Amino acid sequence: MAFWTCRESAASATHAHDYPEYMLVVQGCYTLIIGGERIPVKAGEEYSIPRGVEHGGEVLAGTRTIHAFGGHRADRARD
Repeated sequence: MAFWTCRESAASATHAHDYPEYMLVVQGCYTLIIGGERIPVKAGEEYSIPRGVEHGGEVLAGTRTIHAFGGHRADRARD
């Protein structure tokens, strides 16, 4: 889980994950860029990005988001 507050407008480079990503915009607007399509996700809206999908984004100053990253649990030593 990641809770982000963006203090200034910014952009992220195109990237992909080996796991799904779920995001919820709490305040402001986060514009996802997937396959050249711009998808504005506004306060109260959510979006799920499947594993392996290349994406980037642009965020406005003051935007707050929650991201949940899928994947497997951390490996633990067994007694």
